[in-house]
This record gives sequence, C-alpha cells and structure tokens, in this order.
Amino acid sequence: MQRVEEEQPTPSWLGHEPLWLVAPHVPEWLGQAYTPTRFAPGCYRVEPLGHCFLWVAANELPLREELVAFLVARSGRALDEFGRWVAGRRPLEWVLSMLEYLAMSTTTREELLWRFGKTDDPEVEARRQHILEVLLEASPQVQERLIEKGIEKGIEKGINEGRLAEARAAVRRVLARRQIALRPEDDARIEACVELATLERWLDQSVTAANAAEALQ
Repeated sequence: MQRVEEEQPTPSWLGHEPLWLVAPHVPEWLGQAYTPTRFAPGCYRVEPLGHCFLWVAANELPLREELVAFLVARSGRALDEFGRWVAGRRPLEWVLSMLEYLAMSTTTREELLWRFGKTDDPEVEARRQHILEVLLEASPQVQERLIEKGIEKGIEKGINEGRLAEARAAVRRVLARRQIALRPEDDARIEACVELATLERWLDQSVTAANAAEALQ
C-alpha cells in the first residue's frame, strides 16, 4: 500500500508482496490457527488461505551480525543476551539509543552503562561527555534527581567527616589527659583512619591503655 500510494498516479508496481512479521516468539494463537512451518532457526512459514508470510521469532534467532535488525525485537533474557553481545559491536551512540528504547532488565542496562567508564582517549571521552550533556538536557527530571542526589551525598559525606574528626580528637584528648605521648607515626595513623568503629575502639582502649601502641591496637 505504501509503495502504491507513494507512486501515484501511475504506480510502477502492482501485485502481492510477502510480509515479514517479527516478534519475540511465535504466539500460541498463531500456532493453533495456522500451524506455522519452521524452516530455519527462528523462521516460520505461515500460509493462511494461500497468502504466505514469514514469522520471525527473534528470541530463537542466532546472534549474528546480519540479523541485528531482527534481534532487536527480542524480549526478556534473550534481549539481555543480545544487548551484551551487540554492545561491543556498535558505536557508543548506537548502544545508548538501544538502552533508551529497548526494555532490557535494569541489571543489564546498568552493566552496559558501566562499560562506558572513563577512557584515556581524550577524543572518545569528549564524545561521551557530549552525549551525556545532550541526554541530560533532554531529561530535566533526571537533572533534578542527580542534583538532589549530589546534595544528599554531600550532606552525608560532611556528617561522616565531622564524626570522624570528633572521634580522632577524642582519642587524642583522652591520651593527652592520661599523659600518654603520641609519636608522629601514631598521630598520623589516627589521622589516616576513616573507620568510625575503629576510632571508637581506640577511644575505649585509650581509657585503660598503658601506652599509645596498646591504645591503637
């Protein structure tokens, strides 16, 4: 119909043309109504009332370069499998578009996105940054969520650093009151500690320790 309409008023072609129908699998109703004949992996011939068409079950197709146009119709685990396979065979822009439009699992989508980490090639990194900027500009809601997440992380980091600083100061204060001297390497060890549980343990031990080494065990 499209070919005839585009070539009006004198279409150069008239007649029947075979159809290719592509779906993840062969639906049960089709099998019951027409008994499709499988003639290749994922390919079925259907002949309702003499008008033959082909049904392509994308989930059954092998992962081959020439079948990518059909493989994008996969679903479920088969789609995840295709995504992992094709990601290394297509440019970044193609893969990002695939992730945007195909309903892959969250796990697979995140796995593929992590493949696009920082690179030592400045040209590749510049292209990636540009793509991310375009995507963010097209999604104001995502921008807002990232900003909110950044603020939350900043607040959380500030609170955590404040607690660590207080714990370090408490260890030093208790040891000083007990007249236990800290060597430079002991003080550096306290300053370098970023685990609150360890600093709290050192604080408890400082109350009864005979020396700095015993306190910082």
